Amino acid sequence: MTKTASRRRPGSVTFAVVLMYIGGIAQIALGILAIFLRYVPEASEGGVALTVTLLGVAMILFGLFVIALASGVARGSRASRIGATVVMLLALLLAVLDLVVAGDGDWSGVAVQLVVAAAVIVPLWTGPGRRYFAGV
Repeated sequence: MTKTASRRRPGSVTFAVVLMYIGGIAQIALGILAIFLRYVPEASEGGVALTVTLLGVAMILFGLFVIALASGVARGSRASRIGATVVMLLALLLAVLDLVVAGDGDWSGVAVQLVVAAAVIVPLWTGPGRRYFAGV
């Protein structure tokens, strides 16, 4: 009878998972707030109530997807690690596109997203995180 040693998740990976959970929960909360915006008189008069509601639902679903990815990363899923990396890089790209489209020169959103993306991606692909996902 042999015992299999359970892999212990590194603290840096746990930190990345916690950041992903916080981001997913924040996304869900923002989606709920967006749905409530449909009741603002300007939305009703402008005929954008349905669009606002659909955007809110999409935000909620995306938040649930991020939480699902975080759960997979916590279990050591390689596919979830790749998915989390792609999602964080896409969020960074969207922040840059928002900066370009808005044209207001406010780099704060890009800077925050860059820090968060690095805080999630780097621990997943380097050091103990790399070994955790390799199964070593």
